[in-house]
Amino acid sequence: MRRGRLSILRRAALIPPIIVEELKKIIVPGISELQVAKYIKKRIKQLGGKKPSFRVIVASGHRSVKWHGFASKKKIKKGELVMLDFGVILGGYRSDYTRTFVIGKPNQKQKCMLKEVKIAQTKAIAKVKAGVPCSEVDAAARNYLKKKKLAKYFGHTTGHGIGRKTHEAPKVSGDNNNKLKAGMVITIEPGVYIKGIGGVRIEDMVLVKKNGCEILTRLKQ
Repeated sequence: MRRGRLSILRRAALIPPIIVEELKKIIVPGISELQVAKYIKKRIKQLGGKKPSFRVIVASGHRSVKWHGFASKKKIKKGELVMLDFGVILGGYRSDYTRTFVIGKPNQKQKCMLKEVKIAQTKAIAKVKAGVPCSEVDAAARNYLKKKKLAKYFGHTTGHGIGRKTHEAPKVSGDNNNKLKAGMVITIEPGVYIKGIGGVRIEDMVLVKKNGCEILTRLKQ
């Protein structure tokens, strides 16, 4: 990937995390998913983005089990899981980012899901480097969740390439043995979705390097 394009992708990747940090303080019981989506769209433009990469996902409570739970009129309640998944179009390139959190204090089941999905994502990211088959990255997340008896609730791929389009090659899945190449930008986004509890997905964009990877959607402290 040419350096100029990577520079644009880096900028696009940092806008969603900034907005999510703001939303953690703004989302309170009674606000609707559509109101949250409206805020996201407004802030994307204020922060230099053209528009969202795709239809904004804001899924709370029972709706968080939907992989693509686009924002609805539903009002968010205390104690519910809230999944935010959106990206930014900037300079012709796109970003993609997901975070899930609880409004208020999480219960034990929610805590467990949040913890285990995060660990699964960390294990998958640790596998990412040039020359590694996509299937091995997928297996790192899936096998961990299997040990925790959660793999049956993880029904989609671990990630995908991203650039001019939100979904590009390579597909980070168990049946794709193509090897990652340095310069690729992919997402790592394991998820667990349990009816009656809710869904948790955590997604970051990572740059594949010769000896590892760099998380592009990480805000500097």
